Amino acid sequence: MSSPPLARVLVTICTRNRPILLDQCLASVCASEPAEGAIFEIAVIENNDRLTCEAIAARHEAASGIKVHCVLEPELGLPFARNRCGTYAAAQGFDWLLYIDDDEVARPDWFRTMMVATKTYAADVFYGRVISVYPEETPAYLRERNVNKRPTGTTMTKAEGHNTLVRTAIFAETGDNLRFDTAMRFTGGSDTDFFSRVAAKGRTIIWIGEAIVEELIPATRMTLGWQLNRTFRVAINLSVLKAKQEGKAAAAFFSLIKGTGRLLGGVLSLPLGALSLVMPVKGKRWGFKALKQIASGLGSYAYLFGVRPQPYRKVDGA
Repeated sequence: MSSPPLARVLVTICTRNRPILLDQCLASVCASEPAEGAIFEIAVIENNDRLTCEAIAARHEAASGIKVHCVLEPELGLPFARNRCGTYAAAQGFDWLLYIDDDEVARPDWFRTMMVATKTYAADVFYGRVISVYPEETPAYLRERNVNKRPTGTTMTKAEGHNTLVRTAIFAETGDNLRFDTAMRFTGGSDTDFFSRVAAKGRTIIWIGEAIVEELIPATRMTLGWQLNRTFRVAINLSVLKAKQEGKAAAAFFSLIKGTGRLLGGVLSLPLGALSLVMPVKGKRWGFKALKQIASGLGSYAYLFGVRPQPYRKVDGA
């Protein structure tokens, strides 16, 4: 009796002008433990006007023996790059593609854990966990606790694109033929939008908490201003997604109610920040949480006035 064919997986890394981070990411992926019944290759999708990653890719291919494809996506914007991951994997005959961001490093058992999950659960998308690795100088109150938020095997209605195993049939013209929304090229949120539509198509998304990658957070992001600005942007994106799913009227109502609740909650809890005088870390953390609620509320209101930030026009961490 012949053995079943090996599952072919393409690990995809989207990158632009971040060679040091790409080098670290590739090293970690190439060091992945093998998985029974599966093999993988790697594709570096360079979102640039020309390929600059070939020397790094060739070095890791020679050292590991793992094929590393270099693919150019000249249209700037992460949705374009992630679409190229999917269409390239489908065209090359891979069964799955596995997203990892270039500012992440995979744990040794990451690939194997994902592939074991495909034999455990009948699903089309497997969404893994990302653990933040902070710079040493990061204030304690800005550090989020790295906890597993839900049991492995939980069915999800959305996912993000930084640690996700996806059937290539979702991208194939003979399959669902779905794409990331390129209108969201610089705003962020296109991955949440995409996987929400994948779930709406009837595809199953499963959480795999043991499939872990570590995100290397740059010091530029660990400031109060950057964190509050991110919260502001996320609130706007949530309203944008609401409009796409349920219409502008529903999004306006959602933004008004959500924004008001967040603003009131933040203003009322802000005085807790004064406890930092006697409990420095806890007090600052409570104050930070209150400021985030206010920033989120302001973001919801900003959506109503047509504000649409585009933070990803600039490469962060280059």
